[in-house]
Amino acid sequence: MTERKLIAVLTDVCENVKSNNNGFVWLTHIGHWRAPQVIAVFNNEQEKQRALTNGWDIDFINQVNIALASIKSTPVGIYFDSEEQCNKVSGGNWDKHLSNVKNLH
Repeated sequence: MTERKLIAVLTDVCENVKSNNNGFVWLTHIGHWRAPQVIAVFNNEQEKQRALTNGWDIDFINQVNIALASIKSTPVGIYFDSEEQCNKVSGGNWDKHLSNVKNLH
């Protein structure tokens, strides 16, 4: 198993959940492929909050867990963020923003 397989299974999840048209735009991960932190990114905070209030996160988390289990990986955290929040807090610099993943909600 490699980083490439992690990216492949997460890309499948990403493409699947984008079809919900709820403001989710992309996802990423940080950390080792065996224990990544997965971050789902929305356009803005309002869309993120609406999706989480509607329970979208439950299905997303299940899909991530199933995908990662297929490559013998377990997430150490699944977080939700937005382009809007990154722009506000980190000036749009995702590397800087993700370096402090504990601040994500």
